[in-house]
Amino acid sequence: MSQRDVKDDIHKILVLRFSSLGDIVMATPLLRCLRLAYPKAQIDMVVREDFYDLIAHSPYLDQKIALSRGAGLKGLRALRRRLSREGYDLIYDAHQSLRTRFLMPLLPARYKAYYQKHYVRRSLALTLKLPLLKDERMLNRYIDPLVPYGVAWDGKGPEIFIPDGTLEAIPKLILPEGKLVGLVPSAQWEGKRWPASKFREVLQHLVESTEYGVVVFGGKSDHFCSEIAQGFPSDRVVNTQGQLSILQASALLARCEFAIANDTGLMHLADAVGTPCVLVLGPTSREMGCLPFHPESEIVERSLWCRPCSKNGQAPCIRKKRWCLELVGAEEVFERALKLGALHGERA
Repeated sequence: MSQRDVKDDIHKILVLRFSSLGDIVMATPLLRCLRLAYPKAQIDMVVREDFYDLIAHSPYLDQKIALSRGAGLKGLRALRRRLSREGYDLIYDAHQSLRTRFLMPLLPARYKAYYQKHYVRRSLALTLKLPLLKDERMLNRYIDPLVPYGVAWDGKGPEIFIPDGTLEAIPKLILPEGKLVGLVPSAQWEGKRWPASKFREVLQHLVESTEYGVVVFGGKSDHFCSEIAQGFPSDRVVNTQGQLSILQASALLARCEFAIANDTGLMHLADAVGTPCVLVLGPTSREMGCLPFHPESEIVERSLWCRPCSKNGQAPCIRKKRWCLELVGAEEVFERALKLGALHGERA
């Protein structure tokens, strides 16, 4: 059957991608490209409730469905009943998690597509350090399974839609005057975090050598953000750790000239709002696909025999120290920031 025949059969589409922050952001080009391929179709998506803001204002989706974070078997059965009533023509499992694998055989659809995680190749690449993974962005990997259904990448990056007034509505937020820089020292797994002491050194460079205000980003449990920001003048440095929603963080990142970040969801948010990043890579690598799309972004990494060793930084380090992160110096990261052009002419 030709692509044209298949497209004629498809009027209702469902995308499943429950988590996490960075992965959903990297999947947003998929939604745009689906809408380009199927301008009149009903396109729905299910995400976990704590990531709902990422798709809440997307013009490419019709129904945006939130799954409870703690949804067990009962919750999945209720979701199955709801989705089964829709009569989807194409269902795409863009997650391949235990929960989506439970749902997929139970959901009726004429066509089904599955994101390919390439478990064997990835495992061999991580354990034997074999070059088996393409240096390819994750956003392309999300779109590839839908190519047989007439979906093609449009050459554009991730995006998130932020309502007007989001930044102004943040309570008690007093930002430094002038241009801003973002620091993102957080990451879901500790193994991906460049040391807080090095972020503090970069912050020292920014305060002493530029006129930029600096915003430190982090979640509620990222207490090291306070250690990084402590002692700096409040008119130059503001710590927003645990104070911002996803949309608020996105709006504030959009105000930044650039961000310095670990391999984490907030880095992808910065990418989605058009803010270039200096990305510090440790146990993960560009072969994992989690690269910034912005053409001005810089990647700082060390070529070591032991990396990459993890797809997400969760695996324990086999060495006494994570040299992949320890060997990245604060001065080098600061100089890479200068290369972005964001600090051009700003040095005192």
